[in-house]
Amino acid sequence: MSIAIDIELPTLKELKVAFRMLPSNIAAKHMTAALGRAIDPAYKRLKKNTPKGPTGNLRKAVAKKTRKYVRSGAGVALIGFRKPPRGDAMGPRRANELGYHAHLLEKPVGWRTTEGRIASSYKTRGPFEIKKYASRSRASSVRTSPRPPQAFFKSASKGLPVSVGKMPLGGKKGKPPLKTTFSETKSELEAEIRLQMSASVEKAIMEIAGKFRLTGAR
Repeated sequence: MSIAIDIELPTLKELKVAFRMLPSNIAAKHMTAALGRAIDPAYKRLKKNTPKGPTGNLRKAVAKKTRKYVRSGAGVALIGFRKPPRGDAMGPRRANELGYHAHLLEKPVGWRTTEGRIASSYKTRGPFEIKKYASRSRASSVRTSPRPPQAFFKSASKGLPVSVGKMPLGGKKGKPPLKTTFSETKSELEAEIRLQMSASVEKAIMEIAGKFRLTGAR
């Protein structure tokens, strides 16, 4: 989940025209760099607005990314939460690729249940162990290694689903990180994008002029 920031702002019409007059490869290069710089304040604010939670995984997953499109001469900048690459759903996880639950904070979710009678964080290639303990108060109890919240295991009676609770909008604080960040930084982003885009147009023109001087073209 992420916020994409491009140059579709009315106040940037002149800058968009200026970039269209540049060679597409140079335009893409400098536009992407400008958006990457402009988005940095929002990236830092998202870090601050993201709750740490019991594991800290969501805050670690906060990321910013830029992508250039040489053919069209455009660039895009995004901030959001990292998840593992597609096709690697069961593979080992990096510390900054555990932002699965970001969407739960942005959109309220009611009571959730599993399709089967077991809810578990078990992964085929991850550290996970289930131990069964006998006690006087209960016939037996199950513990995971590592212990919650790093790992969990919950089961229900045969034929019944497992209830995994609900998530209100924005979690305990009631502030969805992405929506809150965009609302708080929108004006700053618009000003910063204009500033960085203007500087990048000048840099692009200087780069082109430098190439002409090197080649001796007139």
